[in-house]
Amino acid sequence: MQPHPLGVLIAIGFLVTLGATLFWMLRLPRPLPQEVARAVYSVEAARVIVVPILDLFYSERAVELACRLGRQQHATLVLAYIVEVPRLLTLDAPLPPEVNERAQKALEHAQRIVERHGLKAVTEIVRAREADEGIRRTARNYQADLVVLGVQFAENRVPGLFTRTAESLLRRPPCEVIIDGVPA
Repeated sequence: MQPHPLGVLIAIGFLVTLGATLFWMLRLPRPLPQEVARAVYSVEAARVIVVPILDLFYSERAVELACRLGRQQHATLVLAYIVEVPRLLTLDAPLPPEVNERAQKALEHAQRIVERHGLKAVTEIVRAREADEGIRRTARNYQADLVVLGVQFAENRVPGLFTRTAESLLRRPPCEVIIDGVPA
């Protein structure tokens, strides 16, 4: 009895499909270079992200960027409103009511951005002599893995608070620091 040509063709097609499937399943992917694996792990390790904020547009962008960086690992964002206290006053001196109101408003707005991403936010008003000192202290207190700082660089202008802070943080970072520089 001679096999039917259509049956032979179906059998060959089945064997080719089975062979291709086994080859696809059993082949090993190329290993990742160690540098790439380290970079992926570094970003995935960011469980606590500190975002120093002011009531300015570039602070909102920093909060948004931090949310996107922390979304996959469900990071906690520490929203720290930095208040530089003059050296003539003690750090625990009462703040003017307008400073507290502005800080609360900025923190509430930033917290809404974080909640929109489904992440947890911790808010704090941080008093310090210098903003970079307050950011470093906050990063230490919360054992932060990452600081995301939004700054606006502008030509022909005196550097603002966060521009000076960014330079100082880059010199002595408390942890990994990402600076979101918004053009003027």
